[in-house]
This record gives sequence, structure tokens and C-alpha cells, in this order.
Amino acid sequence: MLAVVLSAIRIRRGPAVVMAVLVALTAGGLAAAGWFAERDAARVTAALIAAAPPAQRTIVVRGTIALGADPQEALRRFRATTESTAGLALEDGVAGVQLPGFVATATGERFATELRYRDDGCAGLTLTGRCPAGAGEVALPAALAERLGTTVQHINGLGRQPLTLTVVGTFEQPGDYAITTLDTIAAAGVPAYATEDLLLPAAQFGRGDPAPVAAAVARLQRNSLEVSQNAEALNKSVAGERYAVTHGIVVAAVQLVAIGWIAIGVTAWYAAEGRRSDAARIALRGARRWRVLAATSGQSALPALIGAAVAGRTGLVVGAGALVLIVAADWRLTRAPVQRLLRSAPPRRAALAGAALDLTVIALAVAAGYQSAVTGEAPVDGFGLELLTPVLLATAGAVLLTRLLLPPAVAAGRAALARGRVTAGLTALFLARRTSAYRIVPVLAAAACVCGVAAQDWARADTARLHRAQAEIGADRVLEIAPVPPERLLSAVRAADPQGRRAMAVVVAHASGPGPRILAVDSARLRAVAAVDPGPSIERLHPPAPGPIAFTGTTLTLRAAGDGTVAVGLTLAVHGTGETVRADFGAIGDDGPYDSDVLACKDGCRVVALDLRGDPGAQLDLSELRADGKVVVDGAGFADPARWRTTVGGAATGLQRLRGDGRMRLATIAPARAAEVDQHLYVVDAPLPLPVLGTPGSLREPDQSGTAELALAGVTLPVRPSTVDWMPGVVLTDLEYADRLTTGLTRAKGARADERDQVWLAAGAPPDIVDRLTAAGLRITGGDSVAAGRDRLARLGPAAALRFHLLAAAVGLLLAGAALTVVAAVQRRQRRAEFEALRRQGVPARVLRAAGRWSALAPVVLALAIGLVAAAAARWLLRSPVRPFTDGWPVQEPAVSVPALLAALAAATICFTAAALGSRARR
Repeated sequence: MLAVVLSAIRIRRGPAVVMAVLVALTAGGLAAAGWFAERDAARVTAALIAAAPPAQRTIVVRGTIALGADPQEALRRFRATTESTAGLALEDGVAGVQLPGFVATATGERFATELRYRDDGCAGLTLTGRCPAGAGEVALPAALAERLGTTVQHINGLGRQPLTLTVVGTFEQPGDYAITTLDTIAAAGVPAYATEDLLLPAAQFGRGDPAPVAAAVARLQRNSLEVSQNAEALNKSVAGERYAVTHGIVVAAVQLVAIGWIAIGVTAWYAAEGRRSDAARIALRGARRWRVLAATSGQSALPALIGAAVAGRTGLVVGAGALVLIVAADWRLTRAPVQRLLRSAPPRRAALAGAALDLTVIALAVAAGYQSAVTGEAPVDGFGLELLTPVLLATAGAVLLTRLLLPPAVAAGRAALARGRVTAGLTALFLARRTSAYRIVPVLAAAACVCGVAAQDWARADTARLHRAQAEIGADRVLEIAPVPPERLLSAVRAADPQGRRAMAVVVAHASGPGPRILAVDSARLRAVAAVDPGPSIERLHPPAPGPIAFTGTTLTLRAAGDGTVAVGLTLAVHGTGETVRADFGAIGDDGPYDSDVLACKDGCRVVALDLRGDPGAQLDLSELRADGKVVVDGAGFADPARWRTTVGGAATGLQRLRGDGRMRLATIAPARAAEVDQHLYVVDAPLPLPVLGTPGSLREPDQSGTAELALAGVTLPVRPSTVDWMPGVVLTDLEYADRLTTGLTRAKGARADERDQVWLAAGAPPDIVDRLTAAGLRITGGDSVAAGRDRLARLGPAAALRFHLLAAAVGLLLAGAALTVVAAVQRRQRRAEFEALRRQGVPARVLRAAGRWSALAPVVLALAIGLVAAAAARWLLRSPVRPFTDGWPVQEPAVSVPALLAALAAATICFTAAALGSRARR
């Protein structure tokens, strides 16, 4: 029997080779799915962890510590206890000590300042001077050091003697802390807080399992330690991305195997048609039915087993399915009478069996479509029929349409012959006689549909990645700037780009913390520079407002009169640098001029606020302010109630405005409630409430007056929000107005610690713009771009899964094309006999060639139309099982992508046309 099978395979090499290729491609695709899933999951995990800031891999532990006589040993014990309790592998651990308290100026002003010691000393700080090394040495923020001088007193608040500290260095990073040595903190002789940052290795997040970190946190908390960590968020992201990879690749693998089995089934059916004469000859010799089945099925089964063996273990599943389909195709030959097997014309298909199969396919397509529709936008956790929706939609459409078209094809062929249109008539009759369209079209349509769906999903995701990168980055390029005052940032950018079309100053608040990101932008430039069109509502960010009170000069003269013990001063902001300076006029008595030197204002300053210091009930009259003899504010300006306001930063005001005749009259008061007191009166040079634009959900609902509150630059401001659909989770405000409102206000602890200064560059910004910004006094510390952001998103889970979808779609086209070659090969002998008979009857050869060519291409054209329509319908009506992002980022791109469908159509047309015409050429 084996010799018979091998002899038959040698005679019919073409179908045998194609069967082996079909099984090998299907099984190889399934094997590749597993390999790609494992490889891409590892790559995605590595990329995600590499892009995560160290804070997302860090567990921060804090607890009380008594440093005693040996502070190093005390800190070492704290570290050892912390690390052993955590019980996790660590990449690094950095310990430190913190001592809360205040630093005081010679005039008695206090500033909340925490002394800090860390193992890594001054790492990450941009120091002027040197890092503290000895007892009593300290490094301060530059702005604070300028106000305090070189020697400061630190008060710990526990009744102990203040520490006298020498400032040996300053740093630009904003904050309310000072860097010192461990011995300095120990010298205070009071309990402090020990901290340790436990940096977890990347391997801890390899599988996205949060259980080990959660258990470590629970153990630390049971030891009465404060613990904070963001590792849970990173683990969740890793788990989501890994699921996107594996689930997306499984979807493509299931669809590929389905197309492969359909192609194998159709190929086996046509191969069985070509073996009817073999079955008849074996049956005439009296062989039993199982021998007939073995002799015929073996001609396809043996190549199928060889193809399955090439793919290894995954070939077992595909090979088993292929054997079932092959045996089912040849089973009917064993049950047919010999005389029917000897006929040259193929037997008619049983009407009942055909209808049952068609109804089954249609029912499966409906069930898959319903199951896919009811899942909505939630991730698909199961692996049901919804994974096969595109394949089943195309197959059902092909089955139904070809069933409906075959009878009209017969009628059209006869009518065409009657009218003398021989080519069209023969083409229609060839198709109707062989019913090849009915059997091969579902395979071709399913492959074309999967290709169209994969192309659309990729195009949609690629567009979504671009839009997200534009929204998250903000502009074509973004430069990170070393922290500077906002006014200095604005001035430098405007100097580097006077036209206002290529660069824009931006301060990002809440850059990494909870809550919405706040973008304070130079709103007049936003439309020209931003990568995403902000829309017409951007004009609301910069409504008309009173201009600043500005002057140029080095000596200020204030005409004032005081009643009681009262002193007055002015807070000024230096033009172009944003540096705040103070003009102190001292105690005010009789009506007269009082002078103050302000050398820093020789190039210009603006008045931020005036402040009073005095006993409750003391009064002050202000009638004029001059700079180098020129009037800056006259009596009417002081008396104008719309030009001055009290604090908005949450503190209680310590001033009361009284009616004054052509002047400002103020009185100091004691607030009724115990609270932080602000005795400043601020210039009104910005709208209040501050206009902001926020995406839905980014801000709290406004109250009845239409206002809400927003923490900006460490100050809680009243804002008037408007809704805009621009960047999810982002609030926009005007940087110039926000800076005017917050300059001089008491800021919350660590006000600018979570802020980033940036310069946004538009596409087409000149190459020398960076040099201009540097020349304007800005120091560039890093940067990002839309292209880089898009590339990062393309390395995550959904993109990796969709790349495999494209690969699987290409393999599906090859499977369908290979099946088409078998159909043509099996019918080649019969077609040659028909053509010879028609030639003897006088039909021209060119007519037969044209009819043969169109009869070969007609199933391809029909399948392409069905497949592409099914692909468009699948994405118009149903969700994609692979979302472009795993974190719920909204995607608003059109569901149907015409360019992607055209690209898929071109690829399928080339593949199928080559298979159809190539097979015909070999006849």
C-alpha cells in the first residue's frame, strides 16, 4: 500500500508539495507565535522597566532614630534592620537622616527648612561651592542662601539650642531643605527621622507580580515604619503589557490556524477530486473500503505529516487537524459507486449536506460577531469565537454570496452565448460548471479579510501612537531646562525667538505626582508651537488684565505717614530674571519721604506687593512712590481698590483697607482665628480667578460662582475652569499670569520639587535655536521629541502584538495562494480536454485563452471584494481585540482606514493573481 501511495505522489507531485507546504506554514506560524510571544514579552518588559523612573522601582522607608554618640552605627543598624525585614533582592539602598525645623535670619524671619543627610551626599545637585563635609557645614537652595547669608541658625522646634551652620555651597534645585553631614544632625541631640530608599532590581518586575513587594511593605509596616512605594503601578503596567503581547499574538495565531485548516480542507477536497480514478481502480480490484481510503488519503496525509514534522511539537496539533480534514475529504470516495467514480464530470454536491454546512458557517459568524460586540471596549479575557470573527465573517459572506451568484452565472453564460459574446459566456459557464468559486472563494476571502483587519489595526494604532506622543510631549521637540524663575524663562525664550513662532516657555507642575499635569504656557505662542491644535478656546487663557507696575531705577522714594509702630517694605521682581528683591523703608512715622536703595532694579523691576509689620491697630497712609524721581504710583493709584488685593494663598490676611482721601490707608489687624498671617497687599496685574483649561475630569467641579481651586507653584489659587478636549489629564494656564499671581506668596512645602522647566520647539525650528537659548542664559539638561515618544510607544505590548498580526496576515495570504494553485492544478487536465474539444468545434484559441484567464481571476476578484468589505465591516461594527494602549488612553481615530485597506488589497491581489495565473500558465 505504501508503494502505491508513493507512486501516486510522484505522479501528482504538485498537490502533494502544496499540502506539505500548507501544513508546514500553518504549524510554523503556530510555533512562531509562541516564540514571538516569549521574545516580545521579554523585550516589552525590559523597555518598560528601562523607561520607568527609579522612583517606580523604589520602596521608601522612614522611621524615628536616635543617633546617639555613634550616628554612623545607629544608621547602619537601621539600614540592616530595614533590608532584612523587606526580604527582597536589592539593586541599591541609600540611607539618610532628616531633621525638620526652621532657619532664621538676623531680622527674625523664619523659613521651614529640613536638614538632610544622605549616603550619596550631593549626588544629583548642581552645586555652587562644595558639598558639606564637616560638622556644622550646610548647602542651601540658592534663593534661600541669598536671603540668609553665609551663617544661619537652625531651630529644631524641640526646645534645644539652635545649631549654628556655615553655608559652604548652594544649589539651584528648588526645595525647602538643606544638605548637611550626619554629625551635624547628631549634634542637635534630638530624635530625627532615618530613611532608606530600597531600589529594586529590574528582575523583580519581570512578570508583573505585585505579591512580593506587597508582602515586603506589610512586613515593614508591622515594624512601625512609614512606607511609600510606586512599585505596584509598575507591576501593573508590566502585567498589562505582557498580557497585551500574549493575548494579541494568540488572536493572530488562532486566526492563522483557522485559515490554514480551511485552506487544507479545500486543498484536500480538490485533491480527492483528482483521485477519483485511483479510488475506482482500487475498488474494481475488490479492495475493502479502508484500503481504498488509505490509498487515496495517504497521498495527502503523508505530505501533511512531513510538513507537520518540520514544525516540531506544534505540528502535532496542526497535523492532527489536517489528517481529519484529509480523511473527511476522501471518505465520500469510499462510499460512492464505482460507475460514479469513473465519470469524468465531478459529482454534484448533496444539497442537504451543502445547505447544512453553509448554515453552520453563517451561524458561527453570527455568534462570533455577537460575542465580539458585547465585549465592548473592555479587554477580552477569554479566547472564544470572538477571536475568529474576521475569518468567520469573510467565510460566511463568501459562502452566502457565491451560493447566490452561481445560478445567475449559468443564466448569464447562456445569455451571453446567445448574443454571440463567446468569451463572457464561456467564462461564466466555466465558473458555474466547476463551482471552483464556491470552494476557493471562502479561503481567499478569509485571508484577504484578516490582512485588511491587520493593516487597519496597525494603521489605527500607529496613528494613535503619533497622536499620543504629540499630546504627551506637547511639541515636536521639548528641551528640559535647569530650574530658573518663570520670568527669566519667559524672557530668555522670547529673546531667542522674537517672532514667537518656533519656541515657547513652559513650566510643568505635578510632573510625576498624583493629579493632573498642569502646563503653564506662554499662551500667545501655544498655537504656533504645540504639536496638537489647542482649538479656539486657548484665547481664554490670556484675557485683558491691568498691566504690571514697573519702573527702572536704583532708588525708591515712598511718601507715607504712620500712626503707631509700623514698618513698610516692597517686594520687587527684577525684570528678565524673575529674582525677587526687597525694598525696605523701615519704620514709618511722620508724613514724609522714605528712601530705599534697589540696585538690582537698574534694568527694571515690577512691584509685586507691599507689606506692613506692626502692632495690631497700627495705621499707614501711602500717597506716592517714585523711582529716581519719576512717579511710579501716585495717590490715585494707591487709592484705587481695583489695583490691589490681599492674599489668595490660603493664609489669613493681617491687613485691613480703610477709606483714604486720594491715598491708601491700611491698618494691621490680628485675625480672629489662629492661622498663618499674610500682611502683604499684592498688585493686581493678572486676572483672578485665574482662567484655566482642563480636560473632563482633570479639575473638580466649580462651585455656584463658577470657580474652583488649583494648587499651582505651591499656592492654592482660585481658578475659573473651562473644558477643552486636548490632552487627557492636563490643565492649561498662562505662565505669565500664573507667575504674577504666585510671586511673593508663601508656597507649600517643596513647592517646586515636582516642577519642570521646559522649552517647546515647533517643527521646523532653526538648528541654532539651542545656541540662542543657551546664549540667553538657559542651561539645557535634556530633551524629548515626538519621534522618540512614538518610538517608545512602538516598543510596548500592543505594537509588538500587531506586528505579529501583520506577519500572520502575510502567511495567511501565502496559505490561500497555495490552496488556489492546487485548485488550478486539479482542474488542469479536465480544462485541457474541454479546450481541445472546443477548439475542434471552431472556438478561436484567443477566446479560450481569455475565457480561461478570466475564469481563473473571477474567484480572486470576488474574494478580494468580499474580504475587504468584511474587513471594513469588522472594524466599523466591532472592537479590535488589541487596543493601541493598555492604560485606557482614549483613541478617537476612525475605525475604518481606507489607505490600510488599499495596501492590504494590493498585497492580496499580487499574491492571489500570481497564484491563479501562474497555475494556469503551467498547463
